[in-house]
Amino acid sequence: MMFFWFALVAVGGYLIGSLNYSIIFSKVFMHSDVRSSGSGNAGSTNMMRSYGWRAGVITLITDFSKTFVATVGAWAIFTLNCPQWVQPAVALTGFCCCLGHCFPVFFKFKGGKGVAVGGIMSIMVDWRCGIAVFAAFLIFVAISKYVSLGSVMGAAAFPVSLAFFTDFSSKQDVTTLIIAALVAALIIFLHRKNIVRIVTGKESRLSFKKK
Repeated sequence: MMFFWFALVAVGGYLIGSLNYSIIFSKVFMHSDVRSSGSGNAGSTNMMRSYGWRAGVITLITDFSKTFVATVGAWAIFTLNCPQWVQPAVALTGFCCCLGHCFPVFFKFKGGKGVAVGGIMSIMVDWRCGIAVFAAFLIFVAISKYVSLGSVMGAAAFPVSLAFFTDFSSKQDVTTLIIAALVAALIIFLHRKNIVRIVTGKESRLSFKKK
């Protein structure tokens, strides 16, 4: 029965994650597709650069919210049915939500890069990891003005901090750490072009001005 609950939260997480609000908002309110503007990424940073900071903030809030809803749902289901597996279930749900955000079934599998989703997921898995993730993001963005660099470093901080706070005393701990590493690897992989542009000096720096 436990496998049924895992399948349920995984599918639910993916479908909720596939509700990419940057695409929805840009089509409904801007009468265009954010994926056709700026970097072509369906995320809050490109929304801000393409349509202004309000659009970026609204998108960020909605991305946070959908991840929160999905992971809280997983927490509730597993608390009632398999309490010893709550943390891995929340992690799996967050990972699937991230997959849906990056490869949304409703939008031809072309979405964002999962940064906001991964950030909230880290908080839901372990609030201490969430602090480490957001601290790494803010520090590197503040120093470099590269949102992409902050995103990469924040993603890397997730499994590293989780390993620091985990005593590996159970298979649940190991499972959660593996999922955290997969999320980090996914986000870093999706930023591979940004990394190249940072190295070559071609990456855009943070700006609140609407283009």
